This record gives sequence, structure tokens and C-alpha cells, in this order.
Amino acid sequence: MPKESKSLYSAKLLINEIPVTVKSKRIKNMYLRVRAPSGDVEVSAPKQCSLNEIESWLFERHDWLIKQRKRIAMQPVQPELQFTSGEEHRLWGKNHILDVVVKTRGTSVRFMDDQLQLVSLPHYNAVQRKQILDRWYREQITREVKALLDIWQPRMKAYSSSFGIRVMKTRWGSCNIRSKKIWLNLELVKKPVECLEYVVVHELTHLFERYHNARFYALMDEFLPDWRERKKLTNQFT
Repeated sequence: MPKESKSLYSAKLLINEIPVTVKSKRIKNMYLRVRAPSGDVEVSAPKQCSLNEIESWLFERHDWLIKQRKRIAMQPVQPELQFTSGEEHRLWGKNHILDVVVKTRGTSVRFMDDQLQLVSLPHYNAVQRKQILDRWYREQITREVKALLDIWQPRMKAYSSSFGIRVMKTRWGSCNIRSKKIWLNLELVKKPVECLEYVVVHELTHLFERYHNARFYALMDEFLPDWRERKKLTNQFT
């Protein structure tokens, strides 16, 4: 996905009692999002679109909005993780039991016997234990991304200048067209590997085509014919 444009202004609309946040950006098309778990609705719109045009566009999608908000409302609320022994934590699409071992020196994470063993200092709380696990997650996804780029860059003849891993709230990846750097969401380490592969190919495809248009999707069909199934798997609630 190309790097997101900064918002020029923000406004509020009410579509049949549904509050919608509108952000004007330097983009060509309108994009609609329903955020989970809140159900908040956001629209990114080209700077030349008037609020009346945006409102009409939203009313045309009113039924879809209702369905999406209902689907999100029905999703079970995930309990907040405390990073204690016995919890289930996800790695590459599978749940594994966390085993917290308290020691007076050193911190680490190891994957063994289908368990994630986290070594913590005695005074560490949930936030600090999460940081230990996230560092380990970052190492795992970095290794996998390097392997995928070694496969896909020569196959596609599309080469990124570099890549980075960070936490993203609304997207799985992004691509800076000018610098050719791609960013990938750390949370992908919890999805099946084929989801990460889909996002890597998606971002490399943006090096050929900036926008999500017919040419972009034709290229995706060429490079990764089952990308639609992978996208669905990536976005499904887990």
C-alpha cells in the first residue's frame, strides 16, 4: 500500500444516526473504513470533493455500513493479555501456551515443545514482558521477510531499497514509492506465513503501480493468483 497522505482537514457527518469522520487528503479516490472494535466510521476523500458529494457517496453505501458495524459488534471482545503463564499467544497463525520463567538475570524468549517460554526479571510487569515478547516477534518476522524478499524480488523484478517492521493500527503494510522502502505490520507475525507473503507481494507490486487500480490488480493476479483468498485470511478476525 502506498504511503498514506496527510489529512488536509477533518469534518463530521451524520449518516442515518451513524457518525462519520471525513478526512480530506491528496488522493484520487474515496476510501471507507469501519474500525474494530469501536465501529467508528472514517472516510478519506480527495481534496476536491465537497461534503455534499461525500454524503451522497456514503448514503449509497449505507446498507454496507450497517452490515459492517453489526459484524464488528458481534465479534467477541478479546481479554487483555497479562503475559502470565498459561495464556495463549499466537505465532504464525497458531496459538501457543506462554510459560513465564522468572530469573534474577537476563530476559529472553524461546520456542520449544510447542510453548513460548519467556524469561522475565522478578519486578517486570505485563508491559515489560510484552516488550520482551515483541522484540522476539520482531526478530522472527524480520527473518521471514528477508527470506520472502530473496524469493520475490528477483521473481517480480521489483526491488525495495529496504524494509522496516512497526505496529500499524489500520493497515498491514505500506510502501514509500520515492524511497522504495516498504513497511510491514508487526502483527503479521501472528498470522499464517502466507498472509505475510501476500502483504510482501502487495507492497512490491506498488513499485510498479502506485494506486489500487485495474493495472495493480492485474499485476497481483499475475504474481500471486490466490491473493484474494490470502487477503481474506489476513483480514479475518482471530
